[in-house]
Amino acid sequence: MLNKEELKLVKHYIYLPLLRKVLEYDNQKIKETNLKFTAPYLLLIEKTINQVSLDLGKVKKEMLRKGITVYNQGKGDNVCKYLIVCRGYRENMNLFPHLMKNEVLEYMEQYLS
Repeated sequence: MLNKEELKLVKHYIYLPLLRKVLEYDNQKIKETNLKFTAPYLLLIEKTINQVSLDLGKVKKEMLRKGITVYNQGKGDNVCKYLIVCRGYRENMNLFPHLMKNEVLEYMEQYLS
């Protein structure tokens, strides 16, 4: 069974790559637009992507130290399924995509504020 700190690590491990993917997509879309000044937006997004990557690296190191492994088991029945292995215990986590989207939005707001 995961404690609060371990659950927080697992959620960061799941959501930070999703946030990075969204930011990379947005970065590409801004490059393709005809905005008068794209450079400030691109710089902000690239700095944020770099920070997210650094934070994800720290999360991975901490998970390794604590012996936590997360396996993405794909999607089914409108949920994203994950298997978490921690200290020999196995725990399933099912996340709804629309709630995951809201969570990624919250992460984005934190990083961009």
